[in-house]
Amino acid sequence: MEKLGRLIENTSELMDNLLQVDTYLSGDNEDDYNAMIRLISRGTDFVVYKSADKIHFAPSRFVGYLSNRLIVHLVKRNGKNGTKTTPTINKILGCNCEYNEDLENGYLEFCHELQVVPKRMVNTQRKFWVLNDDLNTKYSDEYYEGTMQQVLVNKYERNPIARKKCIEKHGCICQVCGMDFAKVYGELGTGFIHVHHIVPISTQKGKNHKIDPENSLVPVCPNCHAMLHKGKLSIEELREILGK
Repeated sequence: MEKLGRLIENTSELMDNLLQVDTYLSGDNEDDYNAMIRLISRGTDFVVYKSADKIHFAPSRFVGYLSNRLIVHLVKRNGKNGTKTTPTINKILGCNCEYNEDLENGYLEFCHELQVVPKRMVNTQRKFWVLNDDLNTKYSDEYYEGTMQQVLVNKYERNPIARKKCIEKHGCICQVCGMDFAKVYGELGTGFIHVHHIVPISTQKGKNHKIDPENSLVPVCPNCHAMLHKGKLSIEELREILGK
């Protein structure tokens, strides 16, 4: 069993973990997504940072350990300790985490968007660190942007139920080229597929909109998915290019 890493020692190690939080929140692994939003809902001290121009909140007890991952973090009695991570992050960021009413309201809104109920605070308050402008810029440019191409579609695909219903109808087979990862890679590829919005969600008005998962979403392989977005093509148009 992999052991919990040491405490982080600098901002680069901290931001590696912020990126890991974003990856869990934007990936298509429903178990990882649910585990991470539970950690966020139960946390008391948070690193506040900008991701895709939105304010995100990362629980200190997760981001305080080197190269942390859920498979390690969630092991009971593995040594994780918030009384150690909080002073560590205080030292790295050069300030103490503090209560802030605006940030508290931002956190509550963040939990509402994630559809989780935040921990009820009794006789204490949640506290926050905020990355300064230089660190936020570094995160956006050097960390977050580096993975944007990989996770952009999954960020817009956040409803796991819609994804599941799409796959129940079409299966995990690319609807453009016919790629079936299970046939090519065996057990490793079982269940792997991207889900493409026929009408890009970025063109929809408002934060939320209703979709028909059986007709608005379609499974595609990563290569076809990239070409659909690069060429702004329909499924039929990309099929024609491939001679399908």
